[in-house]
Amino acid sequence: MFRIITFTLFILLGVFHANAAPQFPFPQNKAYPYGHTYKNANTAKIQSAFETWKGAWYTESNAGGFARIISPNDSAEISVSEGIAYGMLLMVYMSSSQKDYKSEFDKLWGYWKKYAVSANSATGMNWHVNNKTGNVVSGSATDADIDAAVALIMASKQWGQESYLTDAKNLISWMKSNDFMGTKLIRAGSNWDGNFNPSYVSPAAFKLFGQVTNDASYWNDAITVNNNRIKQCQDKETGIMPDWCDASNKPVTSGAVSTGIRGLNYDAARTPWRMAWGYAWYGDASSKEVNDKFFPWINKVSYGNASYLTSYEYSNSQGKYINLYDLAGAVESVFSGGVGLAAFSADNPGNYVETIYETLINNPSKTAIDGKIGEGYFSATINMLTLLFVTGNMPNLYDISSHQSFTPGTPTMPTPPTGTQNTESSTSFAGFNVWGAFSDKLGTGTLMYPDSGTSPLYIDDNGVSLKASLRIAAEPMYGTQEASDGKYPFAGVMLGFDKNDSYYDLSDVDFIRIRAKTQGVMRLALLSKITLDVGEEGGEPGYWFHPSDDFKTIDIPLTGGSYFDSLMVPPWASEYSGAEYKQSVRGIKFEPKMAKGGYASIEVTELTFLNAAKQPAKIYADLDLDPEHLYTNFDRGNKVSLSVQNGFLRMNGFQGDAKFTILDLNGKVLYSTVVNTDSGVLPLNHLNLSKGVSIVHLQNAKHSAFIKVQQ
Repeated sequence: MFRIITFTLFILLGVFHANAAPQFPFPQNKAYPYGHTYKNANTAKIQSAFETWKGAWYTESNAGGFARIISPNDSAEISVSEGIAYGMLLMVYMSSSQKDYKSEFDKLWGYWKKYAVSANSATGMNWHVNNKTGNVVSGSATDADIDAAVALIMASKQWGQESYLTDAKNLISWMKSNDFMGTKLIRAGSNWDGNFNPSYVSPAAFKLFGQVTNDASYWNDAITVNNNRIKQCQDKETGIMPDWCDASNKPVTSGAVSTGIRGLNYDAARTPWRMAWGYAWYGDASSKEVNDKFFPWINKVSYGNASYLTSYEYSNSQGKYINLYDLAGAVESVFSGGVGLAAFSADNPGNYVETIYETLINNPSKTAIDGKIGEGYFSATINMLTLLFVTGNMPNLYDISSHQSFTPGTPTMPTPPTGTQNTESSTSFAGFNVWGAFSDKLGTGTLMYPDSGTSPLYIDDNGVSLKASLRIAAEPMYGTQEASDGKYPFAGVMLGFDKNDSYYDLSDVDFIRIRAKTQGVMRLALLSKITLDVGEEGGEPGYWFHPSDDFKTIDIPLTGGSYFDSLMVPPWASEYSGAEYKQSVRGIKFEPKMAKGGYASIEVTELTFLNAAKQPAKIYADLDLDPEHLYTNFDRGNKVSLSVQNGFLRMNGFQGDAKFTILDLNGKVLYSTVVNTDSGVLPLNHLNLSKGVSIVHLQNAKHSAFIKVQQ
């Protein structure tokens, strides 16, 4: 009887073990011990994105109970080992008590072993399989072998199944003999020597393998050798890493392993993610070095926003790396996620990590391989992997104690600007007499302060400045009904020269001097009559600002050959010469330019049109304005000022009649009249102002000034 009970208990324990629930269910929400984990993700959206991805790229076969990932080039018949390994990783990390993907994991691992170099064993997988013809390209791909081993180790912890760890150890042992040279430098695969692929190097995996196999010495050396090689292959000025690198550390631009460009393309896009991974889990300093060399350059060329990342090729004619795609071209997650993660280990990435999340979560996979909307296999898969990684949902399950749990918050949201909103329609700013905020009312999530139709001018201790804070919704995907209906989110602030929307000739303007600070991707655009006449409003030439926490003064050149060098026209709009654009302008606007949405803000204290000698342009004479006194927020020459002494307002620099207004801190007019300023003083005591702080505004045809008054 005792034996029967014991045996029955053994069976029950075995059944329980085989069907164990995930020990680290999605969402894990674990901050890595190093780097900048993004802690404000919407994990329900991540789950939905995964279901879409899985529906398109995961497929099962009735024969043998196998499953595979459809790849590459969206061909239903082709699968590659890289895709199988990626799929295994995703099944581990997306499993939860509600949706457990252990069965899918096992079917993918079964497919791997079926097409393994040593069939039906835990070795590297032959990298390319045609599931229709049965043709197999022999030899493994090292990056896939590495990822599959990591997935197996994570699976052993997720589901408590020792066989996964045993298979991982066998695969790691096989890799050491087949995917690495004697120097510990990584090979392209078991059948290939020669050129080096930086995106195959995975320091997090190497550290993990050292822990699992008790062979830390070998794998630490592998990190040193391979990361040093990446540094040698990186461009010395930009930090760009190539897709493939030859024996002399030069980009490979021809042959079977090349994408044909000297620069960064789809393979190399994964390298920053691999380096970020090594830093996140283990704080690997050499991985941080690789990305720290690269991040300052990509931060600059992408305007501080991951949605602007693309492929980069060296141009011999221009003597620099240039983006291969249009500024407003399609956003691809392989670049936004893969390349963007160079920001993960940066000492001061600003808001960059949030822009990675914003871009990825709003860039979905196709729903089917023949779908017209969404991303194909490769970008969609990198999207899911990097989305999980950046949001703390790809933790090291083998050593979870080093991670900290967190509860997701919300993305950066707009707030009302500081100061008192100006409500006087007679107030001018920088020579502009018309101003206003605008934003869509589509109900898609755009939120802006100030509200659409109200004033973007705010009064604070420095006077008046232009301010706006906003969150713009993502644009609809091309091909959707929303896109066909033209439901594109918009927001911004506009400044016009006069209330009649008159157009002025800015032909002599060679520079726009602006003092501003911005967040997000904000652009200044000329409101030229050309774009309005051809029905391309929104396609105006514009200048993209780089985010800055501090005010910066920039002289934006409006010069160039047949077109502006500094102002860009969206690729969908007609492009005219710079001279044509400048001939008829009614004002300017500031607006966010982020196809995948996100947070943005702007504050402007100066905007001046200058000629070639950097003197005020003739537009000010046309408007009958004194260019020395354009700003209601401050006076550059200190010729105009207000002060209060012993109950008297002292007016410096004013002459003749001026409009005298008192406002409360909400911008409500408490008192208004016309006064003569020739005496230089004005008594305030007789006004019987209410107790507290008020704002005094004095303005005549040439001058304007503000001061706070305490009663």
